[in-house]
Amino acid sequence: MKTLFFSFLIAVSLSACQSDWQSTQTGSGSPRNDPSKSDVVTVVLETDLGNIVLAVDTDHAPTTSAYFLRIIDQGLYNGATFYRSASLDGEEGPQIIQGGILQDALTQTGPVSANDFQMPTLPSVERTSQTGLSHQAGTVSFARDLLDTGVVIPEIFICLRACAWADEGARSVPDTDGFPAFGTVLEGMDTVDAIANQETNGATSIRFLQGQIHTSPIRIRKAYRAPK
Repeated sequence: MKTLFFSFLIAVSLSACQSDWQSTQTGSGSPRNDPSKSDVVTVVLETDLGNIVLAVDTDHAPTTSAYFLRIIDQGLYNGATFYRSASLDGEEGPQIIQGGILQDALTQTGPVSANDFQMPTLPSVERTSQTGLSHQAGTVSFARDLLDTGVVIPEIFICLRACAWADEGARSVPDTDGFPAFGTVLEGMDTVDAIANQETNGATSIRFLQGQIHTSPIRIRKAYRAPK
């Protein structure tokens, strides 16, 4: 069985459970993080600390948005958690929160098998140069498998401040594609802040994540498209 490893934004090796969730990629140009300037779908994350309302940019990030919305529509985030707060730029204070369905993978003491986590992945990365969606405060993006396949995995992170390291070209391993931003927080940054400032003494067998895992992860009670 293939062992999963984690790096940076939970880079996991998921070649045993890849998916063909992919559609046509479009878009290029300057940053377009203002949701009022594009077609958006609104998604609500009901958490134990309050609601987070996301604007999903289906216009400029169609492939990644479709992947996220299928996760939402299939109910995979119902009962998921926000389990990580971290600063990845060397500055004080949390820079991101991260959540999804992989919390259990962080607390296992032995090897983690891909067979333990059957999940959808996205083979291609919509780069920030394609979408124009750079990683700014309030940006929502996906983590990737950085050590093996490079696929997008169903763990989201929300930026509390600019995350230049997540944009295309900021890193070279396993490639320069960066992370696929696909939306922004419309409402609930106070909830994001509250999640970010939770105690981070949670157990993890992954050394570099020590001090980043929530002692008590914050549950996503329900995730759904907001009524139009």
